Amino acid sequence: MNIRDAVRAMVHGYPGGLGSLAPRLPRKTASTLDKELRGAHGFKLGVDDAAEIAGMCFDVGTPEALDFATAFAERMGCLLIPLPKGVSPTNVQAVRALAEHSRENAELLASVCETLADNKVSDNELREAQRNAAEVVKSVQQLVAALAELNLAGKPQGDA
Repeated sequence: MNIRDAVRAMVHGYPGGLGSLAPRLPRKTASTLDKELRGAHGFKLGVDDAAEIAGMCFDVGTPEALDFATAFAERMGCLLIPLPKGVSPTNVQAVRALAEHSRENAELLASVCETLADNKVSDNELREAQRNAAEVVKSVQQLVAALAELNLAGKPQGDA
């Protein structure tokens, strides 16, 4: 996933979408943000705005909240591992995260096997593998976050 697509997904996933998110950014109209997200001539999406959008999505807990950070980390050859939020999840959340990871991993493996069948990798096949790999990374992040929250929830609370 490229960085602009990641921010576009975050904006789309934010409650109320573009119309409710844009006014929360300094000096940003919905029209301007839309043009920045589309890459319209003369409009550029700034890193501060992208980070602010990510923060707003994170605050409301959208599933896409880590997409910008993940895309940036991927571009730099890194893996993003989220820190636990301190919320006590249930084992059901961890199992769901594990199931989602298994599904995404299976899709990646199936896609790669299909790609390798002719011993060639086309541009489209490479893009599809990259997209599937990004989804696997995202599912790993969600799984590790669920496990970290369970770990945190099992520790005794300190005196405050």
